[in-house]
Amino acid sequence: METEKILLECIKNNGFKLVYQPQVCSKTGEVHAFEALIRLKEHNLSPAVFIPVAEETGLIVDIGYFVIDEVARQIREWIDKGMDVKPIGINVSAVQLRDEGFVDKLKSVIKYYSIQPQLLKIEITESALMEDKERNINIIEQLKEVGIQIAIDDFGTGYSSLNYLTFIPADYIKLDKTFIDKMFAKEGKKEVLDGITFLAHQLNLKVVVEGIEDREQFNYLKVKGCDYMQGYLFSRPVEKKEVEKLFECKFEV
Repeated sequence: METEKILLECIKNNGFKLVYQPQVCSKTGEVHAFEALIRLKEHNLSPAVFIPVAEETGLIVDIGYFVIDEVARQIREWIDKGMDVKPIGINVSAVQLRDEGFVDKLKSVIKYYSIQPQLLKIEITESALMEDKERNINIIEQLKEVGIQIAIDDFGTGYSSLNYLTFIPADYIKLDKTFIDKMFAKEGKKEVLDGITFLAHQLNLKVVVEGIEDREQFNYLKVKGCDYMQGYLFSRPVEKKEVEKLFECKFEV
């Protein structure tokens, strides 16, 4: 109840902000895209705490639309500054997917800020996607028609059936940190990554790996063909002023 009260206050008084974490190309070291992550301005409350409450209470719909609007507005601002803007990933919950106006809202935001749809990347967890599979796949198809990119997030933590990848019209799969850590923790498990990467590439999907914190993991995953890496090895989530410095940044790979 206390968390819900804080969230209602933040919705009313513009109490949210976004930070951005880069996704780095494993071959070139260049920043390929960013993931937008929501934070509270005045409260030291982790997203791991307030996001589940927001979903349970339905407040995630308003919060999600704030994120979409803020990302689009920020992209427009960077474009107006003449910057080489990268695509921005936006996390979308199952609750938000159930909102009838979701696709129209995205279309209207893109039109209002006059940005390229390809600069938005909607990230949907595989578990959220499977809650109402046929309807959600239809939504993804509508977003793809607009030109918005699609990423299947947290792959390896939910259903994790490789069969799903054959009919979901996505552009990326994101391998979750906990999944990667499990693969590295057990002898002989890392070979599973070979199969996932191979199949993803056969389906014209790019592979993004989250939670990369050490060079050993990065080097192994790079050799195995994982396309993009995201994690503290390169950068923590940063404020928008720091993002501008990263647009032209090239990391050592």
